Amino acid sequence: MHPVISKAFDRAIAWKSGRHFHARLREFQEMETWSAETFQRWQWERLRDLLDHAYRSVPYWRERMKELGAKPEDFRTPAHLAQLPTTTKEIINANREAMVSTQPPVGRVTHKSTGGSTGRNVWFYVDMDTHDRRRAAGRLFELWDGVVPGTPMVSLWGASLETEPSRASRVYDRVTNRLFLSVYGVGDEELSSHFDRMERFRPEVIVTYPSILRHIARRMGRERCRRIGARLIYTSAEALYPSVREELEESFGAKVRNRYAAREFGMIAGDCPKGEGLYLAEMRMFFEFLPALGEDSLSEMVITDLDARAMPMIRYRIDDLGTPLAGADPAGRPWRRLAAVDGRSMDVVVTPEGKAFGGTFFTLIFRPYDQSILQFQVIQDAEDHLDLRIVPGEGYDQEHREQLLAVLREQLGERIRIDLSEHEEIPPLASGKRRFVVSTIGGARADEGAR
Repeated sequence: MHPVISKAFDRAIAWKSGRHFHARLREFQEMETWSAETFQRWQWERLRDLLDHAYRSVPYWRERMKELGAKPEDFRTPAHLAQLPTTTKEIINANREAMVSTQPPVGRVTHKSTGGSTGRNVWFYVDMDTHDRRRAAGRLFELWDGVVPGTPMVSLWGASLETEPSRASRVYDRVTNRLFLSVYGVGDEELSSHFDRMERFRPEVIVTYPSILRHIARRMGRERCRRIGARLIYTSAEALYPSVREELEESFGAKVRNRYAAREFGMIAGDCPKGEGLYLAEMRMFFEFLPALGEDSLSEMVITDLDARAMPMIRYRIDDLGTPLAGADPAGRPWRRLAAVDGRSMDVVVTPEGKAFGGTFFTLIFRPYDQSILQFQVIQDAEDHLDLRIVPGEGYDQEHREQLLAVLREQLGERIRIDLSEHEEIPPLASGKRRFVVSTIGGARADEGAR
């Protein structure tokens, strides 16, 4: 489809559905021209507005402020904000309804969940204006690379189990030059078919997980990867390590861009196309960096979503590490950059039939268990064996155990042996990383070498 038609269709759909991400994108583009001082004043006003909303309409946060003897107007500096307690997945799951606003914005509110970087599920609510601002931030990052509605794009991504895309989604993808191909549980025959379709489609951009794309590239070979003709690869949902970036760029002959995102916040940071580091999406979030135990170069990231009103996410510990990059941005944008980010490192589980399952596959498997399974870790230590460790939660019983094993055997195949064990906690690996899908067989590990 011609890009002009795709852009017009994109705007028509937004207008018809009452979405405002185009207007939010224009706001963010205007911010690019602001000085750092002007932006910081705007950001703090936005934060104060969020705290005022939380005090008036969110029981949990009203109580936390009352415990400090404070009101929203008392928070005048980052040091004042730091007096509020941080938020964790466990706190959200234990206080979920008390953390939901009694005065949410007008419009639809969606219920979402994520397994995050530690294999612990958390459920939360997102309003439509927050969705629009998230989409606008993602589009801003794409514009820096010349990616616009209508740019041919392939998503090698995971689909919800047994879920087919709707007819409307297929029409939208066709008109906007997008192709979605599931990479959960695909073997060599399906991969070859995917590559045939991509060669015909001729994408400029590939969107995918770094671990699964590296696995695919090794199975298909450099020649087939290069025939696709992509100029750009966006990787997300997992940590992108230098060795993996270099291997993918060599295999596909394309630049690889790291997009650090999470379901709790959408786009958090993305590679600076013309410089060092990753831009923080500070037009949407307020970032704090706390000392991390045992780390000299990295800090624990604590994030406040400036937009969320249905369920304010204030001082949320995302369980990932990073550190801001010192020095002014050479492009003159007012947002800080990350020198590095370390989180959500995942390996690929490969079955005896040669079918590959990326780490995010398992977050979908465990999502329905919410409170009954608090945390999990999958370790593949042999071609036909998985060591599955879980931390049971409220209501977990033998029926849950048998149901989980049945689903995994159905998806992974009967040739995989699964040993499931229950634990009081799942500690980090010897490296200190919080990885919840680990493979100790075949090839280099995803985090081999540098961070």
